[in-house]
Amino acid sequence: MRCPSFVCLLIVNMVAIIAAELPAQEPTPESIMRLQFNQVFVKVIVPVTSHTPKQDGPVVEAWVAEQLKELGETEYFAVTDWVPVCDGLLADDAIDNRVWGGSLDGKHSYCPVGGDIPERKNGRLLVRVAGWTPGGSGANITLLDEPGSRAVGPMRLRAGQEGKRFKIEEGLPYVAVIIAPPPQEGVTSHSDAE
Repeated sequence: MRCPSFVCLLIVNMVAIIAAELPAQEPTPESIMRLQFNQVFVKVIVPVTSHTPKQDGPVVEAWVAEQLKELGETEYFAVTDWVPVCDGLLADDAIDNRVWGGSLDGKHSYCPVGGDIPERKNGRLLVRVAGWTPGGSGANITLLDEPGSRAVGPMRLRAGQEGKRFKIEEGLPYVAVIIAPPPQEGVTSHSDAE
């Protein structure tokens, strides 16, 4: 009875040795492209209302303030710094795209918010930031996939399973999006990059 188990063990060891001797597989063009994707950052901005009184928070950049003014907002505050959003297209990567927990002054004013990049094609990308309400609300912003591209868009409420959009209501948050160059190879947030 010991002979069959010994033979099985011998076969498994030989297969492991042969597999270890095989040359490494070359990276695929898709895995190389992942390293070359531009980075996407989002910031959540909330207008001042009776439900959301003005609070201290991160700075709102001049270009964001200008676009908010064009959208009719005069008083607002940021509730997040610039938060990175990773591609949901990279299914084999572990992705944590939490953007904001939804609380203002320690109270849960909104549902948690997450981000995603569901589409990159023809030199453009779609950034989706969703959450805010139990029924599912979100902002979909399409812009050029080039460093320096930026936009501000409103969060919109969805009705029913068709996802029809309501008219933009007063007091709903906004999302600012900016595209940055791909990360430099071997550089982390804790190292000194030149």
